Amino acid sequence: MRSAITKMRLQHARRCGAYSLVELIIVITVLGIIASIGVVGYTATVNGSQAIVAANLEETLNTAVHRFNETNYEIIYAGGASSSAAELAVLRTLQYRNPVYPQPGSPYIRQDYSPVSSSSTSDYRLVWSGTLFTLLAPGTVGNGLMVSPSGADLGQAKYTYPTNYVTVGYP
Repeated sequence: MRSAITKMRLQHARRCGAYSLVELIIVITVLGIIASIGVVGYTATVNGSQAIVAANLEETLNTAVHRFNETNYEIIYAGGASSSAAELAVLRTLQYRNPVYPQPGSPYIRQDYSPVSSSSTSDYRLVWSGTLFTLLAPGTVGNGLMVSPSGADLGQAKYTYPTNYVTVGYP
């Protein structure tokens, strides 16, 4: 009698402890659907945050241009469209602080901000329009200062200005 009860308990334990192949396939399918929803949501969140970082940087640079214009003179500078020389020249003007006669409020933008130029259509880029910076979204053709969403362009060594440096856009 004792062995019959033990045998029944073992059979019951074997039936209850195992999963069928159908149950495993259903669980894996449900987990795959949940993961795919999460990946789509994550991608949308990352793309949205990159757009916000780029728009924020554009606003920061244009605010610096307005502050510079109020204190000094209005920057009107037409650079070449084929390279990012105009953007860098305006940026260096905003970062410059004259050691002999410092202007109130200068520098107008962080001196350790050192972006690189880019023409890649997969990057957000800032382009100098002659009076303000404009933002090129991914998919748009053009050269400009690349916006780094990770902040890799901040905290770099300060640009060393030559002794005879002249700011751009002077009338």
